[in-house]
Amino acid sequence: MNIYVLELNNEIKGIDQRKRYIENLICKTDKPDLIVLPELALCSYMGSMDIWKYADVDSVSTSQWAKEMAAKYHSYIAVGYLEKSSGEYYNSYLIADENTIYGIVRKSEGESYIFKRGYFPTLIGTPFGNVAVAICYDARRRHFYDNMAEESVSLILFPHGSPGDPLETQKEKRDVDYFCNAYLNAFHVPVVYANSRGKLDYMLGRTGKMMQKSGFRLNGMSNIYTSHGEILPSDTPEIIGKSCGIAPHGRSREISFYGSDIIKGNWLFRIFVLKPDIRDGIRFYNQHKSKAFKNCN
Repeated sequence: MNIYVLELNNEIKGIDQRKRYIENLICKTDKPDLIVLPELALCSYMGSMDIWKYADVDSVSTSQWAKEMAAKYHSYIAVGYLEKSSGEYYNSYLIADENTIYGIVRKSEGESYIFKRGYFPTLIGTPFGNVAVAICYDARRRHFYDNMAEESVSLILFPHGSPGDPLETQKEKRDVDYFCNAYLNAFHVPVVYANSRGKLDYMLGRTGKMMQKSGFRLNGMSNIYTSHGEILPSDTPEIIGKSCGIAPHGRSREISFYGSDIIKGNWLFRIFVLKPDIRDGIRFYNQHKSKAFKNCN
């Protein structure tokens, strides 16, 4: 299977503009079998209520676009977008071919100020097998692993909109390599890490303020992790491709976690900054999303 990751420029805004930009990259791939796009690819990664204006009601628009792209380029399309459904906003991801939407995964631990959170399913069944999808932070969390640890999978996708300190890119790369290789070695199937690149927009909450103060950006680092595979050459920096075998495999070894996290990280930060920030974010989201829906009706 020829798998291509598109490492998108996060600074391009507007659904129509981004669709044109993405298709311009897709048409430069050579015989793609699967195109993998990052988290929130169709609207760009944003951390404030500004993103709500790009919401796709019941995934209709994104589904139609994905099918059109799949038909035009004879490929499966995996794409992240903002879903609006039943009074909630979700950070969502779907896989499609020209005829079928095979499934939608929602980010379980979405940005609490702007998305509905919950423990959502992580597997999408496709003609080439089960695909396990963890959107950004979910890829580091034990609940994703618990959801798929006893399943047979053919592919693991980690679509990200992950900001990092531009002065600590070596550490970021080590962390990404660690958890991607952990899943590769446990399941022996390709693991696709797809992140965007560019400026980090304004983010709500304490964590957002800390990242902006430190000059965080989206640093890319997209990669396709395989034990066997052939690099597909490209003259376009945003396009990363690899040809590799796809076959279902069950887990052959356990993955170790530090409590609920695959990366040890800063325990004090998680307890005294992140945890209360999430709590405040959930309260903020519940207060403001109802007003947003009323204004739309």
